[in-house]
Amino acid sequence: MALKKAKANLERIFDKNLHDLVRGIRNHKDNEAKYIAECIDEIKQELKQENISVKANAVNELAYLQMLGYDISWAAFNVIEVMSSTKYTHKRLGYYTASQCFHDDTDVLMLTTNLIRKDLSAQNMYDAGVALSGLACFMNADLARDLANDIMTLMTSTKPYLRKKSVLIMYKVFLKFPDALRPAFSRLKEKLEDPDPGVQSAAVNVICELARKNPQNYLSLAPIFFKLMTSSSNNWVLIKIIKLFSALTPLEPRLGKKLIEPLTNLIHSTSAMSLLYECINTVIAVLVSISSGLPSHNASIQLCVQKLRILIEDSDQNLKYLGLLAMGRILKTHPKSVQTHKDLVLQCLDDKDESIRLRALDLLYGMVSKKNLMEIVKKLMIHMDKSEGSHYRDELLSKIIDICSQNNYQFVTNFEWYVTVLVELTRMEGTKHGRMIAAQMLDVAIRVPARESDGDDDDAEKGGNGEQPLLHQRSHESGIQRWHLRG
Repeated sequence: MALKKAKANLERIFDKNLHDLVRGIRNHKDNEAKYIAECIDEIKQELKQENISVKANAVNELAYLQMLGYDISWAAFNVIEVMSSTKYTHKRLGYYTASQCFHDDTDVLMLTTNLIRKDLSAQNMYDAGVALSGLACFMNADLARDLANDIMTLMTSTKPYLRKKSVLIMYKVFLKFPDALRPAFSRLKEKLEDPDPGVQSAAVNVICELARKNPQNYLSLAPIFFKLMTSSSNNWVLIKIIKLFSALTPLEPRLGKKLIEPLTNLIHSTSAMSLLYECINTVIAVLVSISSGLPSHNASIQLCVQKLRILIEDSDQNLKYLGLLAMGRILKTHPKSVQTHKDLVLQCLDDKDESIRLRALDLLYGMVSKKNLMEIVKKLMIHMDKSEGSHYRDELLSKIIDICSQNNYQFVTNFEWYVTVLVELTRMEGTKHGRMIAAQMLDVAIRVPARESDGDDDDAEKGGNGEQPLLHQRSHESGIQRWHLRG
């Protein structure tokens, strides 16, 4: 026996390990495919040996080749052999490789059920842990059905490490075998109040993901989540809970009234930008869903807008984009609160990121009024002259026309000015919106009434035609009235 073991160890000395494989591939760049084919032949020979250490080494090399794009499905049974090893280092290699190359339709998955069940009940918690980690990657309906009870048992383990992993993998079980949700729900609910913060965080994640598909089913958990929101210091848990409340509030408006105060406190106190953004989003959702309104809702909106200004002024492009995005949501319901920050939005037009510039353009569309229309259009025209890229210039041109023509030219008080703008737009080379400009000029010329005369004598001097297609210089309201009369 000792001689046989010594012989096996001697053979291993001459076997290639992963380090040798990687180094060999780098040294054979000119003929990499041929070298890898030779390595695969050697690996196949190693897999035929009885020594589990040799097989584990071969499987480790296969995992690397699989990452390079080579098919290793032919070695699936050998991977299971390594998974069944009693040595943890080998077992981990087996589950790791299985997580990479096994999928729902892998034929040999049916052979893993008893093996995984045995590992889940192992005294060594790391054996159970590596089995749960691997199972999460190749779970199918049969495995979910057969192993659901074993995983639920681990949810009550005395070891937080196993409770956390089992709670997380239950989400995969629910996706593949929905019937497991009902018997597991009570245990999952208990984990929301688990003394270990990692387990608690895992339970929050699973329930929040489930609630995205059907939030109504989880409305009964609102009191527990409210308690967690007001007591937890974990920002990621708070983000998940706040996003869940954002989905629950439209279903139960009374919940929204209770959320305003803790959310406002978080907005005031948190320094985490991600948490701040989610708090603001939820406050917006709450205020939209509360039809009766709140006495202090204007103060809450002003607070949100001020905090969003901080995001928009940040040098981080992602935060700036999110700030503009949230500002657009507030604009829909509280336009006056956003319009005071017009200058900040105009500054974003000079940002090097095109997506931020386009988002700022969308905001400007809703911030226009009779008082600021000419100012905004003037700045957009100047910006269009110095902008680079035909796509962005086309977007600017289109937005200028949309801003001016929205709601039947609601904000245009001087149509001569607007025609001047249209004429300036025709001079932009390479635009694809020529038809749009032409249609606008025709629309204005035909539908906007002529300048109204003060008397019949003026009409006579003009040849008796008081409605020739000149441009209206009086108030917009008068023009629209005449316009409607014409049909």
